[in-house]
Amino acid sequence: MTRSVRLSRISPVLIIISIAITLAIAGQVKPSIYATSITIGFFSLLALPLGLLYGQGGAISLAQGGFAAVGAFTTAILTVKFGWSPFASLVVSGGLPAILAFVIARPLLRLPELSLALVTISLVMIFKVVFERAERLTGGYDGITGIAPLPIIGVERSYAHWTIWTAVLVVAYCYASYVESGRGRALNAIRVDRLLAESTGTNVAFELSSLFSLSAGIAGLAGWFYAHYIGFMAPDSLDPTLSANILFMVVLGGRKSVLGPIVGASLFTLASDLLPGTVTQGMIFGSLLIVILVFFPDGIVSPGMMRWARRRTTTIPEAKNTPGVRLERA
Repeated sequence: MTRSVRLSRISPVLIIISIAITLAIAGQVKPSIYATSITIGFFSLLALPLGLLYGQGGAISLAQGGFAAVGAFTTAILTVKFGWSPFASLVVSGGLPAILAFVIARPLLRLPELSLALVTISLVMIFKVVFERAERLTGGYDGITGIAPLPIIGVERSYAHWTIWTAVLVVAYCYASYVESGRGRALNAIRVDRLLAESTGTNVAFELSSLFSLSAGIAGLAGWFYAHYIGFMAPDSLDPTLSANILFMVVLGGRKSVLGPIVGASLFTLASDLLPGTVTQGMIFGSLLIVILVFFPDGIVSPGMMRWARRRTTTIPEAKNTPGVRLERA
C-alpha cells in the first residue's frame, strides 16, 4: 500500500475523530449540542453511502429516507410486537432493505439519472403508503410507540453521540478503502463510460446493484438507530422530504469526496437550527444549491473549490514590501 493511499484512508478518519471529540467536549459544556451532534451523525450515515453511489457510481437515488424507514419499522415491529432484543433486530433491519434494494436494482439502475431519481422517490411514497395501511404491524397513521432504547445507550445523549459517530467513522473508512480498491476504480469507470467498462470485463449490473444494496443496508441501520433513539416510529417520521434533503447534503458537501457528505450534513443541520422558518430555509437552501451547481458542481469539498480558495488567499507580490498595506482575504 502506497503512502498516498494510506493517507487517503487515514485522513478522513482523523478528521472525523476530531469532529466527534470537539462535539463531545462542547456537549459537556452545553448538553443541547449533543442533539445537534447526533442529528449530524444520523444524516452523515445516510449521506455517505449515497455519496459513494452517486459520486463514484453516477446513480442518483432518492430512496435513502425510505430504506431508513424500512429499517426503523422493522426493528420497531420485531422489538415491540414480537419481543426481540434491539441487537437481534439489527441484522434484519439492515438486511431487509439491502435485499429489497438488490432485487429491484437491476431494472432501475438501467434508467437515466433523472428517471432513476423519479422512480426512487416514487418507491419511498410506496413504502409510506404500505406503512400507513399495514395497521396491524405498523400501527397505521398512529405509528408504534414504546420502542426500547439501546441497552448501551439508554437515555444518555453522550453515549448516543459516540455510537452514531463510531458508525460514521467505520462507514467513512470503508468508503475510502473501497474507492482505492480495484472495484472502486471499476466503479469510476462505470460512471464515466458504462460501455467501456463492460468491454473491459466489468459486470456493470452486479457492481451497481451491490452498491445500491449496500447503500440501502446502511440506511436501514441508520433507521434502526433512529427508532431506538427516538422511541417512536410513524409513517411521517422519515418522510420523502428526508431523501431529498440527503441528496442536497451530498451535492452541497461534495459527491466525490469522503468528507463531502459529512460536511453537507453538518451545514444543513446547523443552518436548519439557526435559520427561522421553513420558508426562509427553503429560499436559502435553494439559492445555495443553485450557486453550488453553477460554480462548483462537485460540491464544497472538491478540487475546484480548493483551487478557488487558494487563489483567494494568494498574496499580491507587489504589495509585499509596501508599508501600511495589510493583505486580507477578498
